[in-house]
Amino acid sequence: MKFGALFSLAASILSLSHLVFSEPIQYCKYGAETNEIDFCMSLLTHYNASTSAHDLFLTMSVTRPNSTAIGWTAIGLGEVMEGALMFIIYGDPLASKQPVISIRKSIGHVQPTLITDEDMKKGADLRLLRADWQESPSDPRTVSAVTSLICYSCHLFPGTEISSTSKSQPWLWAWNNKQEFDDFPYDAHLKMHAHHAGAGGWGNFYVDMSRSLNTWESPPSPPSIIYGIQAIGVSESPSRSAAYGIAWLKNNPILHVHGILMGIAFLFVFPLGVLAMRSGRMKAFKYHWVLQLVASGFTVAGFVLGLVLGRKIDTFHQILGITLVACLGLQSILGWRHHMVFIRLRRRTWLSHSHIYLGRFMMVGGWTNLVTGLILRGYSRLSVGIMGLIVGSEAVGLTAWLTWKRIQAARAERMNKPNLVGHKDDVTNYFALDDLDDDEEEEEEDASSSETLQDEESKPMMGKPEKA
Repeated sequence: MKFGALFSLAASILSLSHLVFSEPIQYCKYGAETNEIDFCMSLLTHYNASTSAHDLFLTMSVTRPNSTAIGWTAIGLGEVMEGALMFIIYGDPLASKQPVISIRKSIGHVQPTLITDEDMKKGADLRLLRADWQESPSDPRTVSAVTSLICYSCHLFPGTEISSTSKSQPWLWAWNNKQEFDDFPYDAHLKMHAHHAGAGGWGNFYVDMSRSLNTWESPPSPPSIIYGIQAIGVSESPSRSAAYGIAWLKNNPILHVHGILMGIAFLFVFPLGVLAMRSGRMKAFKYHWVLQLVASGFTVAGFVLGLVLGRKIDTFHQILGITLVACLGLQSILGWRHHMVFIRLRRRTWLSHSHIYLGRFMMVGGWTNLVTGLILRGYSRLSVGIMGLIVGSEAVGLTAWLTWKRIQAARAERMNKPNLVGHKDDVTNYFALDDLDDDEEEEEEDASSSETLQDEESKPMMGKPEKA
């Protein structure tokens, strides 16, 4: 009897634990009072024995203050637009029509398009269960669009990876609170959301899908939203296993490779080229142009990937990036012409100064775009702050090193010693191709004559150059 009682108690505990661990997942963003996005979503996943797959039951509620018909709100399965399965809600609460839930996909950061039968041919399917306007019990002027749907075999959708057992399944949200619609078709043209993440135009959240898994034989009803609760089984940052390692790179690899290439170019290779130019070594010029050529290659490759990511050019980050790439060719020509002219005249010209100051602009612009890229992508304030600290430290360190080299040059000049450290008035001579050493001269001249020639270039001539 005791054993039977214990067995019954254990079965009851297991049953209760099953109810706890299969509770609906919920996530809400409350921002209507501060003119920010305001929505709630709740979901359950159910194992379908007939298809041996998991079905997703989703309910969404979107608040529309003052019953406005302006704007749209979207959530989607995926961390970025590309490949995401998106549910977009818009409509006029004062009209007799139901709110529109437009189910779309995107091949990149471009206008999303309606899903087609071709997208569902692998077995996924979608069914809308409900779409209604509901008045707020506390404020009759505020209504909510409430929709429910089922995504059958949702993991078969040909886009982002969807796992019913994931501990940190990425979702996204986005909204536009300014677009006015002439009509409300399912394929209405959508104006873009604001570019900045967080409380602005878009963001991410991460769902513990395994927590919502329902294994009962009969399918559940669409989950209800529990108002006043912000999150159940949801986090605004990915779990450690999803945030690091291969999973991080697999998630939109083009975006990450774009950032890595630009980071390598502007945080490492371009600054190394500056240090090489000011090192005072015999082959300083050769090291400089080789490093700058490599960095330019990284930059162009990252630029091409950036174009693949977003075909529409409408952000400061994109415009500055295009400007920097356009300057690469001009900077190379200025550097080459400066070098040739200086060999002949033994003094700087407008080519030299143009090359120097354009290089400074490009270096600062590249550093700026590393920070704006993180902001545009929606990285945390901590990540953006760390990048800003790295960029600032590198700028200060590079400037301090070049200042020290300039002081050395001034001392050497006063002591009538060969000046091997570069232009004394050039504290931050970024991208400066103003060393005289080239391959032909290095082969024909001995070390002494090369040092003398390098010294002549590193300081301005007091008089007119002698004629050849």
